[in-house]
Amino acid sequence: MRFNSSSSSVAAAVALCALLSACDRKTDGAAPPPASKPATASAAAPSAPPPKPERPVHADASAKLNGYIDCFNQLDGSATRTIERYRSWVKDMKTGPTGKERVIYGLYSMNSEAVAKCRNTFAQAAAQKPAMAKLDAAGKTYIESLSALDKAVAEAYPYYDRENYKDDKFAKGRELHTLLAASFDAFNHASTVFSDALEVENDAVLEAQLAEVEKTEGRKATYFQMALMRKAKHLAGTIGEEDFDAAKAAEQLAEYEKITDEALAYAKAHREEMPMQWSRFESATESLRKAAKERVRRIRDKVPYSEGELMMLKPGSGWMVEGSIEKTIKAYNDLVSASNSL
Repeated sequence: MRFNSSSSSVAAAVALCALLSACDRKTDGAAPPPASKPATASAAAPSAPPPKPERPVHADASAKLNGYIDCFNQLDGSATRTIERYRSWVKDMKTGPTGKERVIYGLYSMNSEAVAKCRNTFAQAAAQKPAMAKLDAAGKTYIESLSALDKAVAEAYPYYDRENYKDDKFAKGRELHTLLAASFDAFNHASTVFSDALEVENDAVLEAQLAEVEKTEGRKATYFQMALMRKAKHLAGTIGEEDFDAAKAAEQLAEYEKITDEALAYAKAHREEMPMQWSRFESATESLRKAAKERVRRIRDKVPYSEGELMMLKPGSGWMVEGSIEKTIKAYNDLVSASNSL
């Protein structure tokens, strides 16, 4: 899932909800799935052991996707932040730095070791069954573009961190800009394609898991957590854009509120079976509810940002602006984190 975070169309990564193993987790007090019926043995033969439960059809897909999701959530955001950092002070990305900028922030460093590990993770995921042609191809392009970006940043970071531009009148800075700009564009495109493909496959698996949980456990804690997160993801995907259909967003917000209210009512009546971190999860659902309402109202009512708000709409402080994309992103990512801790 991708969200435009500024008018420069720099995309900010939003964590994908890693609920792909939720069906294998039982909350306290949840009804276990029905036991398999034992095989019938002849009177003269000893009783045969019951057959092993069939592996859910989505289990292999879950294992495959989790590798992709873990790396995406770990690395995509940091890559995006270093791009935003650079673009925040380079006024014209076509020409690059001039040396006359009032403030020169440089870039944030990236975790090269983690990128290398995720190259292996992506290769292993692509080799796993079931094959997902579009996702696996997009994943290969994504990790290659991420590696190229990491290499470009690794070269540029010390140049700016040591303020070497003060010694060469930005000669290397202009040279590095060509490499950085190309790697930024390639990564942003690859990230959008990959995250969209990942979301499609993730949705399919979550749909199958949700149906299985409802069938085996009923509409209890695990079901409500998963159903709520599906609605939250779809809502965040809509209102995280620079512009969107306010009527459609209002419908998605109503659906999110409905399942959230059901989940909170169930939790209130069954406190003994809720996970330990449920209160944190509840708080995060409310934060997203409020942030989403603010965002929908701003777009629906065409409320422009004030001068003070515009000054705050920058990396690190945009989340404090009412109705901003950044506030929506933070609320959703906090909810994902709370959900994954259950």
